[in-house]
Amino acid sequence: MRGAKRTLSEPVDFGCEYCRDDQNRFFGHVTQIGSNAEREMLLLRCPRCGALYENAPTGADATRRLTEAEANQLFPSVLWDDGP
Repeated sequence: MRGAKRTLSEPVDFGCEYCRDDQNRFFGHVTQIGSNAEREMLLLRCPRCGALYENAPTGADATRRLTEAEANQLFPSVLWDDGP
């Protein structure tokens, strides 16, 4: 499944103020736990609330919150220790 990238006009349902902060997402404070080279997307997890996001590593912000099932499907190479 390739998954659609969201447009800039779509709001993101952030899990907490920490992961809502662009500086935390863009500069490594929200943990990168996987990537999908084919889709050119990163899988991120907030260390405070555990919310999962996909984001483009370059270019326009394409942050999208994911459910555990979506993350598992879009990033199958991630090894989940006790679930996403």
